[in-house]
Amino acid sequence: MALLGLYPLRALAADPTIQRTELAPGIYLFSTSADGYVPNGNSVAIVNDADVVVFDTHTRPSTTAEVIRQLRQVTTKPVRYLINSHWHPDHWSGNETYLKAFPGLEIIASEETRTLMLNLAGIWPRLFEQNLAKDEAEAARTHSENAPELERERTFVPEMKKVNRVFPTLTYESKLTFFRGGREFRLMSVVGDARGTTVLYLPKEKLLVTGDAVSYPIPYFNLAMSQHARSLRMLGELEVAILVPGHGPAWHDKKFLLQEAALLESVVDQVRTACRQGAITVNEVAQRVKLDAERAQFAQGDPELQAKFDRYARRMIEFAFRDVRDGKFFE
Repeated sequence: MALLGLYPLRALAADPTIQRTELAPGIYLFSTSADGYVPNGNSVAIVNDADVVVFDTHTRPSTTAEVIRQLRQVTTKPVRYLINSHWHPDHWSGNETYLKAFPGLEIIASEETRTLMLNLAGIWPRLFEQNLAKDEAEAARTHSENAPELERERTFVPEMKKVNRVFPTLTYESKLTFFRGGREFRLMSVVGDARGTTVLYLPKEKLLVTGDAVSYPIPYFNLAMSQHARSLRMLGELEVAILVPGHGPAWHDKKFLLQEAALLESVVDQVRTACRQGAITVNEVAQRVKLDAERAQFAQGDPELQAKFDRYARRMIEFAFRDVRDGKFFE
């Protein structure tokens, strides 16, 4: 895969946690490092004739504020539209920051995403606090109280407890096309690691921004893995010169997208076969699912990624098992 994100076309900003890359004329990728919730994350700003369209905000409002500061270094045009790919907090926690900076901003998401945001926005403060308490206890047990990851989480939780959730103001069902200046913006609702995930395609520029329909290095997923795989195959039919995943570097090709689709298909197919052969429990199914080739492909010999792949693979098997059995486990 030809990586874009590792080779910025402009010098990095002073803040080492944010990398700004000009993907094409007037199109900027803002990539963040670990923030206490995710290891990295992407936002894309597209500068048009008279305004700017932004795809996804980040987890921390403070990160979003820095992205806006850097965006103002490359254009004085206002952000007119902000697109949220899905409801996970690392993709829309900066909405309020954008709205304060650009009053009158329209926030776009699929109707399903907005509904899920409304249903789940209230869980985050308590969930983040609970996760921090668990991690503090584990750090005390292993004498790793000063680990960098834990230090980030300790600053992350207080900031996230203050987030004022700002919801989309414009929604659509399956597809939405709009035009700004000479650019055509096509939004499509697909299944990624969340239902109702919005992907953005610019046909003239051949730019595809996927949210977490594509995520690197070990893909994220949800219960509907077969639908996720079908969404990826549909996106794979597009002519793409630049692909920006929800997490990880940008690419000049669709190789990783197709690898992710093949992984999800392999898990679903093997689980379905095991069930049809009479496997009753998820443990029996897991013993029959073989993902050695996929593990080598995604982990590339990295021990940490190998361990992560194994954890994710087990969860994928459990999700696929539940899906093919209509939610029944018989354990």
